[in-house]
This record gives sequence, structure tokens and C-alpha cells, in this order.
Amino acid sequence: MLQTFVAAHLSMLWSLGGLFAIFGALVCLAGALISRFDTISLEDGIYFAFVTALTIGFGDITPTTRASRVLTVLLALLGVFFTGIAVAIAVHALSIALKAGAI
Repeated sequence: MLQTFVAAHLSMLWSLGGLFAIFGALVCLAGALISRFDTISLEDGIYFAFVTALTIGFGDITPTTRASRVLTVLLALLGVFFTGIAVAIAVHALSIALKAGAI
């Protein structure tokens, strides 16, 4: 079952690799914009963007300007969307493994 699950999971992730690359690029772009709006370092902006988009939210960096707050909300929504895609891929891969009769 584990082998079937991993194979199905990796094949779906591979087919959506371009989508996840676009996600990474959008998060980096948002981080660069947030760093510019809030006058923080580029590294901190990208770090903040990934922490927000991955729905972790440590709270050590917070947006202060209106533009960066709006961008942060959009970034968080994008992160929830992509988290949903990742969970859906895992559930579908498990479904394939179960239908293959591994269990």
C-alpha cells in the first residue's frame, strides 16, 4: 500500500509541479513587495511571505502599511488554496492506494 500511495502521490505532484513553481514565485514576489512597502529587508519579506502562505504565522514580523496588509491577506488566501490542493493530492493518492487493494 505504501508503495502505491507514494507512486500515486509523486505522479500527481509531478504533474502539478509547474503550479507549485508558480506558487513559489508568487510568494517570493509578494515577499519582495512587502519588504518594499514595510521597509524591511528582502530576506525578512520573503521569510514573512512563506510563513504566511504556508499558514504557519509565527507573528514575529507583522505588516504595518495598508498595502502590505492587503497583500498579506491575499497571500494567506493563496496559501490556504495551495494547502487545500496539497491535501487533496494526498487524499486522492490514498484513495488510489486503497482501490488497488493494498488494504
